[in-house]
Amino acid sequence: MKAKDIFGLAVRLIGLVFLYQGISMVPTAFSSIFPLFPHIYWRNIIPSVIMVGWPLLAAYWLIRGAPPINRLAYGEEMPPPTKSSEPLLSERQNY
Repeated sequence: MKAKDIFGLAVRLIGLVFLYQGISMVPTAFSSIFPLFPHIYWRNIIPSVIMVGWPLLAAYWLIRGAPPINRLAYGEEMPPPTKSSEPLLSERQNY
């Protein structure tokens, strides 16, 4: 494995940590919204969604490979140069 592959694997493993964090907060968020089952505590809906949502969004982004982080770490991969039909300045004939 090359260093770039190991870095990508580490980013994805950090994504799994965020996924675990988001999933483990679901029962806490559920119990803060429904402290007594038939009653809903409306003030806790938005904080609970944020408490569960941001780790899940971060996990989704990191598990997909976090392309901006990889570009920052390893630069943009340039495609191999192709020979164009127009000659370079040094190859042109003087008229």
